Amino acid sequence: MKIARVDIAPFEPRYSGQGYMMSTGRVTRLHDRLVRLTVDNGMAGIGEIVRPCIYDPNEVAALEDAHIPELHGMEVADLPAVLAKWRSGGKLLQGFVFGVELAMLDLMARVMRVPVSALLGGALVEDMPEYLSLSCESPEEMAETVRRHGDDFTVIQAKLGDGSLDRDLDRVRAVLAVMRPDQQLLADFNGALAPDDAIHGLPEVSDPRIMWEEPCNDYDDSMQVARALDAPVMLDQCLTDLATYARALHDGAAAALVIKSDSIGGLTVGRTVRDMCAAAGIRTRIDGWWVGQVAGAGALHLAVGTPAGSLIASIDLTDPLETDRSLICRPKPGRVAHASGAGLGAIPNAVLDCFG
Repeated sequence: MKIARVDIAPFEPRYSGQGYMMSTGRVTRLHDRLVRLTVDNGMAGIGEIVRPCIYDPNEVAALEDAHIPELHGMEVADLPAVLAKWRSGGKLLQGFVFGVELAMLDLMARVMRVPVSALLGGALVEDMPEYLSLSCESPEEMAETVRRHGDDFTVIQAKLGDGSLDRDLDRVRAVLAVMRPDQQLLADFNGALAPDDAIHGLPEVSDPRIMWEEPCNDYDDSMQVARALDAPVMLDQCLTDLATYARALHDGAAAALVIKSDSIGGLTVGRTVRDMCAAAGIRTRIDGWWVGQVAGAGALHLAVGTPAGSLIASIDLTDPLETDRSLICRPKPGRVAHASGAGLGAIPNAVLDCFG
């Protein structure tokens, strides 16, 4: 099969309300793209090119546009090797590689009449625990969100890191005060702390329900914190590629690792990391940046292949956005799954209409 046509469409849904707040600031709109690969027999696959909010979308678009023409006329069988080459092009290209690979996997799975998860090692579960993510608001607002919406979730994530550490610890205390004893709190700094501040400040709040997430932006700094604290530490965005994950498993100080396939160059890399972590007995959380339903469904197709007990939680990555989400389902409160069917499932008109 040869790629006969490549269609690219802007995809920029808004966040609900006033947007979503984390340490990098308040975000109000996505700046993603949709990509459709159509082959010479007329079949097509769709992916989502992810642009993290920390990147300049114009700078990322310039890099993407330089690579898109290479896809025209390419044999689908040759695409994995090209994607591997593009992964070495730096962090700004990883969301592009993710989107193109997802379109390829969607296409291949439709040809084979299997779900995308079948190309990622197969599904081990039908659905997964979902975590509730709290926007970085006042302690009172975060606690109120847990009161109103937290009962169905075993895992709650609190976004932190937009101000002083004292303020963040007040947020943690407020959220813990309204959580049940059986719930876990992922206190996510998004890399906002200096290692000394984390080492000396975080022990001020001691609770067995806490796991400190991504305290520092740098891998070595976060690992220093993980070694120094008695409480468990989870690593996230400082894990930038397969080599860094392998290093984290070797170092052994982190209690859990987050797998964001849209940050490390695609679901096949994510699968390798997922299986490495499972073999090493390290628990994972599988998600990504806030995205539309195409990329969000892709993350769930990866997550269902995690062995029982290895996955802390996953999430509907469209949750704070004003967008259609029929490729993602919640079979019951607190559980999340991808839609059934070949590929990513039946692509809704809301996605197809983006291509005109």
